[in-house]
Amino acid sequence: MKDQVVFILSLAVLLLLSSCTKEVSQEELIKAAVDLKVEQWKLAERNRCEEKALTAAEAYVDSLLVTISLDTKLDTIPKPVKPGKPEKPVFKPRPDSITVKPILED
Repeated sequence: MKDQVVFILSLAVLLLLSSCTKEVSQEELIKAAVDLKVEQWKLAERNRCEEKALTAAEAYVDSLLVTISLDTKLDTIPKPVKPGKPEKPVFKPRPDSITVKPILED
C-alpha cells in the first residue's frame, strides 16, 4: 500500500514538473514510470532476498549451536553448593519420674 502511494505521488510530481518546462511525449512518461517501477521492484526484491538469507543463516547457526552443546554437554549454569548440615543438638537426659509397677508379681 505504501509503495503504491509513493509511486502515485512520484508520478504526479514527475508529471507536474515535466508539464511546466517542456512538452513531454507519452513514451517518455511511460519510460519514466517503468523505470520507477523497476527500481521499486529491485529494492523490494533485494529486501526480500536479504530477509530470506538472514532467516536461513539464523536457522543454520542455531542448529550448529545446539549440535555443539549436545556433544559437549556443557551446562552454562553452575549448580549451587550444598548447604552444610547443622550440628545435632545435645539433649540432657531427664531422670524418670514415673515408676512402673510390674504386671505380674512373682
